[in-house]
Amino acid sequence: MHPSRPNKTVLIPIAACILVAMSTLTATGGPPPVLYRVVLPAPDRAARTALAGQGVAIDAIGADTVTTIVDPAGLAALRKQGLEPLSVTPLDFPPADSAYHNYAEMQALLQQTALAYADIMRLTTVGSSLEGRPIPAVKISDEPDVDDPNEPAVLFFALTHGREHLTVEMALEIIRLFTQGYGNDPALTNLVNTREIWVLPNVNPDGGEYDIAAGVYQYWRKNRRVNYDGTFGVDPNRNYGYRWGCCGGSSAVPSSETYRGPSAFSEPETQVVRDFVLAHPDIAVAISFHTYGELILYPYGYTYTDVPEDMNRDDYAVFVALAANLALTNGYTPQQSSDLYITSGDAGDWLYGARRIFAFTFEMYPVESNPGFYPPADVIERETRRNHAAVKYLATMADQPRRVIGLAGDVTPPTVSMTVTANLPLFVGQPITATAIVTDDVGVTLVAWQVNGQTAALQTAGPYSFTLIPIAPGAQRLQALAFDAAGNSWAAPPITATAYAAAEASLWAQGYPDRVSRDAPLNLTFSRPITGDSVEIAFEPPMPYLFSSKDAGKGQIAHARFAPAATYTLTLASGWGPDAQLLPAQWVFTTEWARAYLPAIVKQPGQ
Repeated sequence: MHPSRPNKTVLIPIAACILVAMSTLTATGGPPPVLYRVVLPAPDRAARTALAGQGVAIDAIGADTVTTIVDPAGLAALRKQGLEPLSVTPLDFPPADSAYHNYAEMQALLQQTALAYADIMRLTTVGSSLEGRPIPAVKISDEPDVDDPNEPAVLFFALTHGREHLTVEMALEIIRLFTQGYGNDPALTNLVNTREIWVLPNVNPDGGEYDIAAGVYQYWRKNRRVNYDGTFGVDPNRNYGYRWGCCGGSSAVPSSETYRGPSAFSEPETQVVRDFVLAHPDIAVAISFHTYGELILYPYGYTYTDVPEDMNRDDYAVFVALAANLALTNGYTPQQSSDLYITSGDAGDWLYGARRIFAFTFEMYPVESNPGFYPPADVIERETRRNHAAVKYLATMADQPRRVIGLAGDVTPPTVSMTVTANLPLFVGQPITATAIVTDDVGVTLVAWQVNGQTAALQTAGPYSFTLIPIAPGAQRLQALAFDAAGNSWAAPPITATAYAAAEASLWAQGYPDRVSRDAPLNLTFSRPITGDSVEIAFEPPMPYLFSSKDAGKGQIAHARFAPAATYTLTLASGWGPDAQLLPAQWVFTTEWARAYLPAIVKQPGQ
């Protein structure tokens, strides 16, 4: 056992998915009984572990207290055990929130998404709950029908506990992130091409449906097993087979919120997860989503010891480093599960202890017991997208998690050089061709071409080139990004090419096009705004003149000393505007008189 850690002195959230306690809630679907928020004294982790061992499911932890939620019978049971609350507050029920997906709505959305993204997503059923509800699994991969042993797999699963509805939304958001991002976001596309991404969005559908069945939240945690004493439910997160029933981290009392069940993996819901993981030995990393507390937890929960005999020191260092990096993305607090109190038989311990999967438990929003398990619907988008970067990071590390501490794995990004060719000046509608030379010590898996920061094309094999035809005038910023199978990436320095609209000039003078009359001005009109001093004018034969402009669309040649009855050639060689370039133009005319004048064009400074 490691040295004691200092006691917390500020409010900190739950750990290891031990949530609120309702010690004798046995309803079968009707309105729930009155519930109370109860605060109990608990000065340190040993006291918290003792409470958990007595069947108290801990909701929130303060400097010297814990909070739990119980019904009237549960409150009486606490007092019968000599646990006198510091405070008891009746708990109001929030209304059911239609923005959350119930089981049927979730299944419908999964089916719609599978049809919409049939090239990369497969929806299957991996088992059934105690009450017969199918438990869905989603696979996202560039080859969704192929089980590729060369591609590492990552697992995300949700709703282990019935009342944690925000976790279903998190799972659905992960599916949306990868499906909608494929072909648009280069990093996500590379992950889909090089990983097998699995999502089990609801592994306790009976508990979830019971929690909302009466139209008011019932604070239901467990599954819906009918226990031998007439109570309901086994805590799925105490039913896994690694260190099941040991260490005071679960309860043998069926009415307890942390009841571990009659035996390890006694419940069909945990059997489904177990069998799924056993069938997919390439799973390297996993996240089990829970609420609440804003924590990132890693094994072990069954012991206070950082590195017990069943964990090697390198793996502990990997957990610590990965958790720290994950926390940088979402602001959660990383810590070992048992730092709050002992748990046993949970999913994280089994995934690592039995399968050596680097598994994390994410306790999502909020930190405190208000709003607790039932945050309002308007936070769903914010709090699920808050975990985008964490999800992408862990999926990236799936190929070799130990590279986070410098052990094995590919950490060298590709190298990229890029050239761009185009006819200059470049006009709208003319091609720009970019070519990239890309190398990598292991192998390039994707090259993404971006135009002005947006993905325009993706290539999985060379030669790497891309042709852009601008459809509007303006700067076109081209860049090549390269990725390898480890998710390492590099970008070539961007190259900017400016496309111009083709501006035409027209000439008008009295008598033109045949002859220029006496004192007739030579008026120029441009089809797009042209900067005056950018216009290059040439007469043949040469002669002096003044060129001025009234605005960016018109110009005039004045004080030209034309010879009488002479033939002149007027050439406009170039000219630019904010988004246009003047097309070359030439006119031939004969003079009738010796003088003509024109209005002029204003120059832009520096043009």
